[in-house]
Amino acid sequence: MFGEMWNFVRANFKKRLILYAVVVYNLTIFGSFPTLEVKLAFLLMFFATSGLFMPIYATQFLFRLQQILLYRKMKKIPIPDEMMELTKRIGGPFKELGIVKGHNAYVVGKILVLGEETLERLDFNKIQAVVAHESGHIKEKHGVFRFLSMVLLLLIPWYSWSRLYSPIFFTESLTQIMLTIMVSIAFMAYMAFAMIPVNWYLEARADRIAARFVGKEHIKSALLALGQRENLDEPSEDHPSISERIKLIEKLKI
Repeated sequence: MFGEMWNFVRANFKKRLILYAVVVYNLTIFGSFPTLEVKLAFLLMFFATSGLFMPIYATQFLFRLQQILLYRKMKKIPIPDEMMELTKRIGGPFKELGIVKGHNAYVVGKILVLGEETLERLDFNKIQAVVAHESGHIKEKHGVFRFLSMVLLLLIPWYSWSRLYSPIFFTESLTQIMLTIMVSIAFMAYMAFAMIPVNWYLEARADRIAARFVGKEHIKSALLALGQRENLDEPSEDHPSISERIKLIEKLKI
């Protein structure tokens, strides 16, 4: 499954994947560079490459900020019996159901958050498919899986950077400033790249659970309905493209 995820990560991201790889490679081997001249050359290349990701960083920051603002204005309502029964059968029940403005569907802890537009656009079966998908994340503790993956992935650059024993940018204070800036930029690029296969794998797992409990056609229809406003072939750092998710669902033997 991981191999399959990585194959369409590579196929979908193309040039962007190369840029990610350059940043990650430079970050993880930085502590092994032998001379000051090589380190300075690396620094210039590092900033030039990392700067290409600023639109991605800005988009992700604004999206997360919007989610936080909407969550604070969330209206909590009783969970419908049909929805509660489905999540119990899956093994990932929610404690609360929250309604926010917009076109959203995600989980915060054990609270299912749905957007008003999502509820308006989807019929009962499609909503149940979305609920089953999110319940799958709860059942398999994907939040914990993501956290542990991040910790393990961060050990790679930590090991490399821990090998720096002396000032590399003329003085100790300047070295500290430069390293702080570089780590801040590199952290976003590194984690965005390194977590892509993990995020996509977990989304595919949740789709599989939804297909098992509500049927492949319902989860496919829900994905198509949710993706009407965007390019079905466009992936993100958090999710595979909808077209690729549908292909994986069609291959399931349920």
